Amino acid sequence: MMQLHEMNRPPKIVILAAITLLSGCANLQPGPIQAGAGPAPVAAQVAPLASLTPYLDTLTKMAPGDPARQQAELAATLATAQQSRSADDTLRYALALGSAGHASSNPVEAKRLISELLAGTHDLEPVELAFANAYLREFDARVALYADLARLREDSEQRLKSLDASAESRADTLAAENKYLRRALAEAERKLEAVAEMERSLLEPGAESGAAEPPP
Repeated sequence: MMQLHEMNRPPKIVILAAITLLSGCANLQPGPIQAGAGPAPVAAQVAPLASLTPYLDTLTKMAPGDPARQQAELAATLATAQQSRSADDTLRYALALGSAGHASSNPVEAKRLISELLAGTHDLEPVELAFANAYLREFDARVALYADLARLREDSEQRLKSLDASAESRADTLAAENKYLRRALAEAERKLEAVAEMERSLLEPGAESGAAEPPP
């Protein structure tokens, strides 16, 4: 009987192999989610987008095409910024004010607001800070562009005025020359008329008969 029981008992190597296999399966099973693992990278990607949503919403409402919508959003962001005095509301108003494509666009003032906001104490998150700096550079570039356009416009106006003055001076010179020529032409015509009158007087019949009579 003892021999039969020992024959039915699995060998030790099989038992060891089974234990090893079970240990490997246990290691493959998912363990408890640790802090900072698993969906943390996804959350890190979603959080910045969520914090920028109010600014993106303001920029969408300030898009060209509907002046009434633009003015309403600009007035709303201004009222909110004046009431709360918070950094994010001030930034929203600056973005609305400096955005292009509406009648009240003022990138100079928007640049000043963002510069003062970033220079002072604020509670903006890093992604909001990067967003504000990006638009600060954009407004600064627009201000520089407008300054260049203003200089070009001023130069063009100065050149046009110079051309007009030169043309006016040439016109005055031409008018004076024309007046002189007309006067000279009138004098020449008067002299020609005097010569013609003299010739007519010499050719009159009385003058010829008087010349043919003998002296007494």
